[in-house]
Amino acid sequence: MLRFPSGGRLDRIETIYLAILRVGVLAVASICLLAATFFAIDGLWRILVPTEVKEKATVVAPAEVTAAMRTVPAARQAQGERQIPEAVRAAHAAFSTQVFPAYYAVYKRASDAYRKTEDKTLSQTELMDALGYDLDTYAAGETLATKLFIEDANYQQQAQAAVSAAMTDPATVRLLREYKAAQKTARACSSVYERRRVWDPYSTACSDWFYQPYGCNVTRSVPVERCVPAYPDGIVSPVVAFGRADDAFRTLWASRADANASEAQSTRMDREMTRSQIGPRLMLALQIVGGFLLVMFFFLIIAIERHLRRLSSASAAQEITGPEEKPTS
Repeated sequence: MLRFPSGGRLDRIETIYLAILRVGVLAVASICLLAATFFAIDGLWRILVPTEVKEKATVVAPAEVTAAMRTVPAARQAQGERQIPEAVRAAHAAFSTQVFPAYYAVYKRASDAYRKTEDKTLSQTELMDALGYDLDTYAAGETLATKLFIEDANYQQQAQAAVSAAMTDPATVRLLREYKAAQKTARACSSVYERRRVWDPYSTACSDWFYQPYGCNVTRSVPVERCVPAYPDGIVSPVVAFGRADDAFRTLWASRADANASEAQSTRMDREMTRSQIGPRLMLALQIVGGFLLVMFFFLIIAIERHLRRLSSASAAQEITGPEEKPTS
């Protein structure tokens, strides 16, 4: 049978509990009062801090001027000369001796086979300058393709393979053969301006301008058409073909790299969005578990209350009917 504490014992337990509660409340109140006092003093102190600061007087001692005059100034850089770091020079030098010669060999084979007698085969340095792989362009850092070609081994291998294949492609070879066999049967015309004496009917620069024919002879810049022999349209020289192959690879690489970067960025954002739901999902799971435990807690209280009520009813019934008599044998 479940026994409850007597009334006096319950009073003592309640007294102890209330004393502990009073001590805890007083402790919390004391901490709050101390914190409020601290923050009030801190706020008043900050109010008293002035915001205006008087600037110190600038004083240069004569000894400092004398010492500064004794310091040797750094050598001035030549007009128009740009200092290039040694690491950049070393990287470009390695590229010039180890990578670009194989690239240049592709152009030289095409030039030796299909150039005309009056054409000049560019040197390695000249071709490097023409394509934008020279030291100044690389040091400026304005062209991504130049930086990749000099620093990225994967880009170097793909460029070498792609341009070699393009220069030996049957369509390119056909154009180069046509160039070698072509004659200057067409005409290339352009307009240039020259100073000439022309009649101007509206000019009053001469004394008899009002007699017929009205006007005067004046010196003016007039367009003059100049035409020179040229090759037919569609003729491609070896250096032009090689430049087109190099430019086509650059363009395709940049387009493919941008597409890959965009795809990677999109995938990265999707994954970050997925990971951003970790906290809310875990919090939701904890809330569901908390709700479940709360329901079970109330369920447990109800079960205990029902069990105690059943025991109380049974005890009351036993007191009314009295103790049961044991049967005699």
